[in-house]
Amino acid sequence: MIPDKAFYVEPKNVNDSTFFLSEEESHHVTKVFRVALGSKISLLNGIGSGYIAKIDSFDGGIVFGTIEDKLESFGENKYDLNIAPAVIKRDRFESLLEKVTELGVKEIYPLITDRCIKNTINMARCRKIIISASKQCQRSHFPLLHEPIDMKTWLNRLEGQCFAGIKNVTDQLSDMDIKKENVINIIIGPEGDFSPKEIEMLKNKGVRFYTLGNRRLRSETAAQSSLSILNELMI
Repeated sequence: MIPDKAFYVEPKNVNDSTFFLSEEESHHVTKVFRVALGSKISLLNGIGSGYIAKIDSFDGGIVFGTIEDKLESFGENKYDLNIAPAVIKRDRFESLLEKVTELGVKEIYPLITDRCIKNTINMARCRKIIISASKQCQRSHFPLLHEPIDMKTWLNRLEGQCFAGIKNVTDQLSDMDIKKENVINIIIGPEGDFSPKEIEMLKNKGVRFYTLGNRRLRSETAAQSSLSILNELMI
């Protein structure tokens, strides 16, 4: 049985069958969640491994314990999924980060598009949100957040399949021939949608377009809807 409470353990702090937590994570264990000595907890190392562990001691405010089981790729999809969302207002972008983390993305590429009203994000704050969301949903691989990048540069570096949700098309994601064994990239535009120049750029790069219906969705809603559909299709 997997313990309900999950905490981040830095890979270097796991040594064969023992572990210790950072001061910050130890504080969460002892002061926030008040986990008792001898309790079982889940540990996530952020790079693909999960552990079932037991707390053995609290020493100088640090949690020490024993690894009882190792779970590779714990909480992860069986396919690689990246998302490239346009940069939007801070609170909504942070909500987007939480949801795409819960839905299994591997990498996040914030895009600067013609109709973005922002072109920067607080990287440190956003990474903390991703770690928190990963612990909440018990993912052993924490999504990699890249610095914001303009769409042309990102497209020139693109590898794998690529799909973009836009208005005024009829194909749905379920209509697409999506290869589970290849990296899947999803692009989400700003609420004003992509500019005509950007749509032409996407076409020239072989990006396939899909619709999410006839309602205008907020970017974070479009991201969540797209990933939910993909997770259903890829089972």
